[in-house]
Amino acid sequence: MLKTIIKEIALVGACYLIFALVKNLTDPSPVLKAVTNGWGVLRLEAALALNFESFIQQVIGRISVGALIAITYFYVAGMWLGLIGTAIFTFIKNRSVYLDLRRTFVLTMIFGAIVFAIYPLAPPRFMPGLGMTDTVTLLGLDPAPHSDSAISYNRFAAMPSLHYAWALLVMIATFKVGGAWLKAGGILFQALMFVAIIATANHYVLDALAGAILLMTALFVNRWWTRHRDQMNKWKNDQLVQLSELDHNWRRRIGTLEMPDLRQQFLSGFIIRGGHAIQPIRSKITNSHHLLPVANVQRSFRPELNNLSLILN
Repeated sequence: MLKTIIKEIALVGACYLIFALVKNLTDPSPVLKAVTNGWGVLRLEAALALNFESFIQQVIGRISVGALIAITYFYVAGMWLGLIGTAIFTFIKNRSVYLDLRRTFVLTMIFGAIVFAIYPLAPPRFMPGLGMTDTVTLLGLDPAPHSDSAISYNRFAAMPSLHYAWALLVMIATFKVGGAWLKAGGILFQALMFVAIIATANHYVLDALAGAILLMTALFVNRWWTRHRDQMNKWKNDQLVQLSELDHNWRRRIGTLEMPDLRQQFLSGFIIRGGHAIQPIRSKITNSHHLLPVANVQRSFRPELNNLSLILN
């Protein structure tokens, strides 16, 4: 049991570490592109009558400053508490549900990292003239200005909202393994997270919608994988068997080949004695004969001049 828990913690932790590193592999200075995409999102929300980010933050702030502070802390820590609590509960209650949710969680990270790299988006707190306050930085809960870590979060990864996608995943888990009260808690959790991501000026309304679409895509892929897992495993095993047979045949064919004695080829005409190569009696190598120098002969690069020099001498 303990070995399984350690394995799951290591697996999920490694997946999130890779996700945290990959999602930052974007344009090193995507500010202009991210702000341009932000204005595009705002225009689309205005056309769909969904641009009420400033309204939500102002309403909560006027009701109570304490409520705005509480919702900010919920945005920062609530997602992790919800995910960890859900993982522990489902791991104990129903192991198959836990594995299903874990695969979906990893798929959301993969798809999210792809979208972040393709479509950098500045959150509402970075949009000039929108009139929204960055409550996370205001309360000193934003580590990015004081952190140079490679795994720090991407400040221009607003769409899709993984906070909301994972809040919906928590709600789905409560519907799979919980009772009526737990299901009500899951619905309340995702509703509070929807308000929190907007009231803290970290996401647009369309970001939450994109997060929901991302989660549905991950659920579909996970369901497809579960449905065809046996067929894919059978195909993989068949391929491994074919590769094993191919390797065996090649090894058998290579084993039947007669390799020539390269030592005899390299040392043909020589005899090795005492570690040295010596010339045998029947060697084709003949001794070289040195010509005696001709006295008083001036040699030139031209042969006819050499004969002339002999006549003159």
